Amino acid sequence: MRAQLAQVLLTLVTIIGTSSCTAPSRSALPDETYVVLRVSANAPAGGYRSLDLALAAAARLRREQPGVPLRIEVATGDYYIDAPLQIGADLSGTQSFPTLITAAANQKPRLLSGRLLRPVWQPYRDGIFRARLTDWPVEGTAFDQLFVNGKRQVRARYPNYDAHIRILNGYAADALSPERVRNWRNPAGGILHAIHDHLWGGMHIPILGKNSDGSAALGPAVGNNRPSAAHATYRYVENVLEELDADGEWYFSSSESTLYYMPPKHIDIHQATFAASGPARILNVLGARQSPVQFVRIEGFELQRTAHSFLQATEPLLRSDWMIAREGAIYIENAEDVHVADNTLSELGGNGVFVSGYARRIGIAGNHIHDIGGSGISFTGRPEAVRSPSFRYEQFVNFDDLDLTPGPKTDEYPSESVAEDNLIHDIGTMEKQVAGVQIAIAMNIRVAHNTIYRTPRAGINIGDGTWGGHLIEYNDVFDTVLETGDHGAFNSWGRDRFWHPDRGILEQMNGRHPELWKLDVLQPITLRNNRLSCAHGWDIDLDDGSSSYRIYNNILLGGGLKFREGFDRAAWNNAIVNNGFHPHVWLEASGDRFEHNIVMATHQPVLMHYWGAAVDFNLFSSPSALERAKALGVDRHSQQGDPRFANPAAGDFRVPPDSPAIAIGFENFPMSGFGVTSDRLKRIADRTAISP
Repeated sequence: MRAQLAQVLLTLVTIIGTSSCTAPSRSALPDETYVVLRVSANAPAGGYRSLDLALAAAARLRREQPGVPLRIEVATGDYYIDAPLQIGADLSGTQSFPTLITAAANQKPRLLSGRLLRPVWQPYRDGIFRARLTDWPVEGTAFDQLFVNGKRQVRARYPNYDAHIRILNGYAADALSPERVRNWRNPAGGILHAIHDHLWGGMHIPILGKNSDGSAALGPAVGNNRPSAAHATYRYVENVLEELDADGEWYFSSSESTLYYMPPKHIDIHQATFAASGPARILNVLGARQSPVQFVRIEGFELQRTAHSFLQATEPLLRSDWMIAREGAIYIENAEDVHVADNTLSELGGNGVFVSGYARRIGIAGNHIHDIGGSGISFTGRPEAVRSPSFRYEQFVNFDDLDLTPGPKTDEYPSESVAEDNLIHDIGTMEKQVAGVQIAIAMNIRVAHNTIYRTPRAGINIGDGTWGGHLIEYNDVFDTVLETGDHGAFNSWGRDRFWHPDRGILEQMNGRHPELWKLDVLQPITLRNNRLSCAHGWDIDLDDGSSSYRIYNNILLGGGLKFREGFDRAAWNNAIVNNGFHPHVWLEASGDRFEHNIVMATHQPVLMHYWGAAVDFNLFSSPSALERAKALGVDRHSQQGDPRFANPAAGDFRVPPDSPAIAIGFENFPMSGFGVTSDRLKRIADRTAISP
């Protein structure tokens, strides 16, 4: 051990770290001596050629010298990962000296889940080649992503992939037609991907083989927590050999360990580089509850090529519409003061960063997350932390059986954590129940200055009211709900202990127990100073039971604002452009307020019997819109008129001092600062299209 330690370089480095619920930053602290372990794919004999060797050496060093500050530097290169890299409590640092796992200065190391393949190709038929993978690890196992010369290829599918088709990149009603299935010799291992019949997300249905009548034998659908038939039209079939008929398509027979591929004309199949995807996790930051990982910083890496996780999306999130796979390229659980900064996560099969269970003061900042199969960033606690949980929309716990103790049951949930200055786009390429940032069974999460776009469903989602305190601010979210419907750029549910799927029982229960809704949402959730746009749903969708929200100083550019049944929501001083307010199914004594907003359409109520505490002092853009609102018995003091926005084409929705908006109590707020703040991300981020 002493000889090995003698080879370790000692150097002076700048400490980078933070331990509070703020974004990790590169602010310099005083220089101190770190022990540096250098990783290079071209390291000389005795050096570290892989990150797992360096992590193991660091753990041994820490055991021998418990207080030694550690920095692991990784040079440019491709590092293939065939098992998750483990970062446990034995690598914990301190607040003054966090353990740094980082790219070396001006270097861009890539951590690639999976392995290189060495196929020897033989012609098969119709332009298809095949190769038996004699070096594949275990016969009967499969991989689900293939990369040729570094570019992801398309697994055999019908209809063929078309990047220009918005929904599923191509769909066909006859994907499972008898005529098509008849041509499949053995479709076991195939998958039917489909949108929910009501457009509430997507689902994935394994094909198990053929029935005796020749039809496809299907397994249970996964991925969606609102049971439904698969959409009759929005569907496609993947991973069936007989559907391999387009350039760049491939199929792997696990039973024969044989890879089939139709190379495009520009690829020399005998000279090309082939690689297969690997584990769903690349970095597994996992401590024990009594011994969490502490004070670790991960920065500067590119992480790519994890396996798909859609077939593992079987865990329901309380009564959310979603099911999840508790996986991520960077997975964090039983951890404190861990920061993930300035990384690029792309071409992943599933989620980007997943913060699970017990987690405190986790910072996810400055990352570029794109072209992935699942969600960008997830903060998701364990259901064991929830009192009297229910897991499906139609399920409930009878009042007499409810645990009426407020708050969480255990501490197995993320809290005091932040997602800030992340660029997240083109996510949910496989799973449709996804969000740029997703929060469930968590408390006090700050989501700030993120730019999120091109998502199949939500931009930001809060799946329940447990336990509130979240702050959503200065985000720029647009081009959302592109493949589904009835959702939002921001979406939430609140199907907590007070909520019941039967409206009559819901009203009766809360009429008798008016404090019941306060058991789970302990602190208000705030949305402020965001710019949000959704073309196929609402800009802000507070759905079933969402309670205790404060919504102000937001620019809403497309779908407007929706409040469905819940309690204690207040929206004021928002500029709702091109749309208006959507009150749905309010409860008696809800306490809801909608005041001092600019709206451009009349209210659009659904099943409204009660109108909350106040709907008034708003500015409507036309006399008819105001009159229709007054006819509903609200907006007695509201006015109509042109707000005279300063420069709506440029996104400036401030109003002059003599605007009628000022007369109803609207106050100007800053029209800048939305989205990412770091120069690196601002240079490459798309901008929302503003249609005044």
